Amino acid sequence: MKAVRLHGPEDLRVDEVDEFELEDGMVRVEVEYTGICGSDLHEYKIGPVPIRAEDKDHVIPESEWDDLLPKWMGHEIAGTVSEVGTGVENVDIGDRVTLNLALGCGECRYCAEGKYNLCKAGDGAVVNSAGFAENLVVPAVSATQVPDSLPLKHAALAEPLGVSLHGVRRSGMRAGDRVAVFGAGPIGLGVVAGAKAGGARDIFVSEPREARREAAEELGADVTIDPRETDVRETILEATEGVDVSFEAAGISQTLTDALRVTKYDGTVVVLSVFEDEATIHPNDIMQAERTLVGSLGFTGGPLAEWSSFSTVIEMMSDGRIDPEPFITGTAYLDETEDAFERLLENDSEHIKVMVQP
Repeated sequence: MKAVRLHGPEDLRVDEVDEFELEDGMVRVEVEYTGICGSDLHEYKIGPVPIRAEDKDHVIPESEWDDLLPKWMGHEIAGTVSEVGTGVENVDIGDRVTLNLALGCGECRYCAEGKYNLCKAGDGAVVNSAGFAENLVVPAVSATQVPDSLPLKHAALAEPLGVSLHGVRRSGMRAGDRVAVFGAGPIGLGVVAGAKAGGARDIFVSEPREARREAAEELGADVTIDPRETDVRETILEATEGVDVSFEAAGISQTLTDALRVTKYDGTVVVLSVFEDEATIHPNDIMQAERTLVGSLGFTGGPLAEWSSFSTVIEMMSDGRIDPEPFITGTAYLDETEDAFERLLENDSEHIKVMVQP
């Protein structure tokens, strides 16, 4: 079959590869749509990026790339089950599914607590699923059925929107809270949609790209700001005297400081971005204002996960609480994947989410 794999920075290739073997408890999924994630773009630019690697300053040395390349890519997946292994009972051939790939080892303390996104088996690892391929084989437990009312193109958004919803939950946001979002890529836009559905008011969004500001307004943002033309802090503080919750979804040192300083004393700032470089903040922005700085990784899901954010966003898209249309701005076939990556990385790109179709 054909599959797109990363061979090095700015080097995506369509490879002819053997299909994965079907084992007990596994299912084969014919891929219909796979979204290009921001983390995919990071790896395309700089090479393999670890999920967590504190002991290596969150960098995989180039000397270790030989063990990782060529690297499978694509983890925002929706498709149709074409084959089931022995012992599979939760899905049948022909079922429409999206894939929850945040599966833990089942043995560490985090899995025991239902926090599969923090599983220790992922420390220092990379996201390594084969969504940019004609089909893939996954554990049956990862296959989540999609309601007939939800197109598979939209179902492929369950992973990124699950990330956004998890961030909103981590913030402790309550109905009536004022919110600021820095960065209106897919994750930031998902935060806007989730916060709006949760009853937030006066949602401010800072984003330099016009198309993304327009999408934020469609999803419920009350005020959108171009940080190249307007002082973001001044605008938000004059209107609110400090928002209750801020979300950093741009991955830039300056936006992290801005997110802290527009948040009220005793407010909360949530970091959802993958940063390519270290960021600098003044600790007094946290200490002297008693602000809370919170990290948010991935999404919740699995048998012990309370209020699975993955399954919840499927319901929210199905019943209309979240409109998936503003997120998807283009499609590409497998042999056009690298071109789609390049389009997304252009400084003046109008794209938000491009879906790859085998």
